[in-house]
Amino acid sequence: MPDLQLYTLIVASASQSELGNRQRQQLAQSGILNQDGGVAEQLSSNPADQTLDGVYRGRYAEKMATEIEELSSASGFEAVPLAGVDGATPADGYYVVEEEDIGPAEAQTGKAQRYELSLSKKGTRNDNWRALETTPGQLDRDAWGADLTAHVGVPSAASKVQWFNADGDGTRVPASLVETRSAELGDIDIYDLEDAPWYAPPPFKEEPPTLLYEIPYTAEENVDVRVYDTLGQASKKDGNGDLQWQKLFSTQHDFDHELVIDTGLLRLRLDEAAGTIEAETWDSGTGAWTTVGLEADQPSTVTLFDIDLETVAMARVRAQLTFDIGGTLFALNAIVARGAEDVLFGLPENETGPVDADLENWLSPIASTSIVDPQAEKTLTARKEVRL
Repeated sequence: MPDLQLYTLIVASASQSELGNRQRQQLAQSGILNQDGGVAEQLSSNPADQTLDGVYRGRYAEKMATEIEELSSASGFEAVPLAGVDGATPADGYYVVEEEDIGPAEAQTGKAQRYELSLSKKGTRNDNWRALETTPGQLDRDAWGADLTAHVGVPSAASKVQWFNADGDGTRVPASLVETRSAELGDIDIYDLEDAPWYAPPPFKEEPPTLLYEIPYTAEENVDVRVYDTLGQASKKDGNGDLQWQKLFSTQHDFDHELVIDTGLLRLRLDEAAGTIEAETWDSGTGAWTTVGLEADQPSTVTLFDIDLETVAMARVRAQLTFDIGGTLFALNAIVARGAEDVLFGLPENETGPVDADLENWLSPIASTSIVDPQAEKTLTARKEVRL
């Protein structure tokens, strides 16, 4: 049985026990708006598309089981790719996890965790385009500049990249990239929304363009935004080169340690317990991360008070950060997008400015000068919806 990759998670052949069709209960997933989890309602018995069963063993079994459980129920990860790591398999395609059953394989130890996933196939590359849908909006703030640039990123491994006027007349035109950036796990091409010939904001939400492209199943996740729970470990990998940080997919994830939001170009390190923020930038020349130095330059009047993860998805992560500024609480939305080298900061709906000068200066090294959030969402678009 071949090694499989379910989005960012590797399911090694040694841990698999079954990959095949079976009868399952079709579920209607009723999610709560902007929240993960949901309520499953049993509807009827239909043939499953695929089941994936196995056991994770070893030091990180419990961590890996939690990752696959979160991915199975997270609202921002619909239609994820499943494919063979070393070559094509008959199961390759885009799937939604309809059911999951995860728990200890042995009562005496957490070093063996079983999983059983029921997968519903959404399609393949042959009948779907990968899509990056946008709903641009202007951020409310009085700091860090007022540039109206709206950039989005697509893996350089993608082909046939094109703009699609999904909300208008269905126009399609080839997309021209602005630049290519070399991230830790792969290159990413940057596109400007105004490259789409019909799009000339403001208004920002009038026929916003969608990017369509093709990409190999196992290549699309390399430059997506990732969120990690460091579990108290300073380094991403242990001495054996194994990942010791936990991949985080759910806004419901409980965390007691530093969180890292990672684009492969920028790492935003949020430490609620220590009340501080650090950032790192990727140096493609040296192949290493460089510390920005925020923690060392933190003003004595400013403390990170609270981290509220609002959105965790494949192309965009948003967290509301609350700061204690001299005894006054002040909130900022922090948006980290695929391909970004900086952070989009904006005021939440019920927050009022101005941004404190000490806070503005402290975050300036990582703050984007743009006030436009493309709100890019990675989805699928059926080819039949694009045909002329």
